[in-house]
Amino acid sequence: MSIKLRFMLSYIAVIILTGAFLISAFFLGVCTLTGASPGQLYKSATLQRPLSTDEENAFLELKMMAKSTPDQLLEYQNFKLLEKSDVQIVVRKNDTIVYSSSDLSKKSLLVHQPDYELNNLNMRGTIDNQGDLFRYIKFDYLYSDGSKGSVMVLQPENSYMEVLQKWGALIVGAILLFGVLVIGLLSYFVARSVIRPIVHLKEGAEKIEAGNLDFEMEEPKGKNEISTLIATFEKMRIRLKKSLEVQEQYENNRKELLSNISHDLKTPITSIVGYIEGIQDGVANTPEKQAKYLEIAHAKAKDMNALIDELFLFSKLDLHKEPFYFRNVDLNALLAQVAEESELSFAKANFELVIPEEKLVTVADRDKLKRVLENLIQNSIKYMDKAQANIRIQLEKRETDAIITIHDNGKGISDNGMKAIFDRFYREEVSRNSTTGGSGLGLSIAKQIVEEHGGEIWAISSLGIGTSVSIKLSLKKKEEDEA
Repeated sequence: MSIKLRFMLSYIAVIILTGAFLISAFFLGVCTLTGASPGQLYKSATLQRPLSTDEENAFLELKMMAKSTPDQLLEYQNFKLLEKSDVQIVVRKNDTIVYSSSDLSKKSLLVHQPDYELNNLNMRGTIDNQGDLFRYIKFDYLYSDGSKGSVMVLQPENSYMEVLQKWGALIVGAILLFGVLVIGLLSYFVARSVIRPIVHLKEGAEKIEAGNLDFEMEEPKGKNEISTLIATFEKMRIRLKKSLEVQEQYENNRKELLSNISHDLKTPITSIVGYIEGIQDGVANTPEKQAKYLEIAHAKAKDMNALIDELFLFSKLDLHKEPFYFRNVDLNALLAQVAEESELSFAKANFELVIPEEKLVTVADRDKLKRVLENLIQNSIKYMDKAQANIRIQLEKRETDAIITIHDNGKGISDNGMKAIFDRFYREEVSRNSTTGGSGLGLSIAKQIVEEHGGEIWAISSLGIGTSVSIKLSLKKKEEDEA
C-alpha cells in the first residue's frame, strides 16, 4: 500500500470520527439541556409525528363508540375491519385485555400497559410488546358499571430506531471507541511505515558522510514511495562505492605509471651520461672505444626517443585524441608485406605466412594496423627462448569477420601474466630489465588501436610451447566494395 493511500485512509478515518464526535456531542448537549435521555428524546419525537389515515380513522371510530356506548366495545365484532396497514387494536377493562390484535401478546400488554388517565391529557406514547416497539394513541373512559376502560390504536415502529432507542448510547460509545482504536492503529502503522525507513535512510546517510560505504541497506518490504527511495539510495551507494574504487585504482595506476616512466627514462639517460663521461674522463682512450661509446649512447638515445613516442601515442589514444584515417585495406597484401619486412629484420627467425585465396578487405587505418602486427612480431622475437624462432602469420575468414593470428614457439606466458598482458606498463619480466627492451606499452597500445577499429584482441599461451595473439576485424561487405 502506498504512503499516499495510507495517509488518505488515516485522514478519512479522522474525518469520520470527528463527525461522529460532533454528532454525539450535539445529542449529549440536547440531552443535557432538556434533561432527557436519548430514549426519551426518541419517544418525544415519535409523539410529535402525525397519525396515518388508517390510524386516525380507527381511533375516531373507537373513540366515538367509547363516548356514546362504551359497553358495546366489549362485544364489538368489527375490529378486524379497522386493522389496516399494520394498525393494531387493544381494548381493556380494568386490568383485563378484552380484545387485542392477533400480532400482539396479551401477557406483554398487561406487563407494559400504560396507566389510566380519564382526563386523557396524555393520549399518546410508546409501548413494548415482546421486544417490538409500538407507538399508540389511547382514549380512557368508564363503562356503565363504573369500571375503567381504554381503546388503543397501535402502530409498529422502525426496528432500527427501536434498537437505537434501547442501545443508542452503547452503540455510539462502541463506535467512538472503535474509531479511536482504528485511528490509533492507522497512525501507528503509518508512522511505522514512514518513520522507520526514514531513520534507516538517515543512518545510511550518516555512514556515507563518515566515509563508510561497506554496508548494505535493508531491503524494503512492500511497494511504496519510501521503499522506492531506499532502493534508489542503495543503488546510489553501490555506484558511489564503485566510483571510489575506480578512482582509487586510477590513483594507483597513476603512481605506478610515474614510477615506470621514471625507471624506463632514467635507465637510458644514466647509460648515456656514463658513456659520455667515459669519453670525457679519457676512459675511451682510443678512437675505436670512443666510436663504440658514442654508438651505444646513440642507441640508448634512440630507445629513449622511442619510449617517449610510445608514451605520447598512448596518451593520445587514452584521451581519444589520436586521429585515425580509415580506408579500404587489403589484409592479404598487408600481412604479406609485414611477413616480408619481418624476414629482412629478423633473418634468423623462420616465418610462415598462411593466407586464404579469397581477398579479405576491411576498413581500417593501415599504418596503425601495421604497427600492431609489427609490435606482436617484435614481442615474439624479444621473448624467444628457443634456438630457432618459428613464427606463423595467419589470416582466416569466420563468417563476416577476419581473424589475424600471430603464433610463436616462445617460452609462453604464465596464468597471472595472461590476465595483465594488455595492461599499461605490464612486462612478464618483473625487474623491467632493459636487455629485453620495451616499455610495457606495446600490447596496451595494440589493444586500444584494435578497439578503435571496433575489433577484439586476445591471447592464448602455454608455458614452454608458445603464444598466439589473435585480432578480429569486421570485413567490408561485397556490395560496399562494388559501390
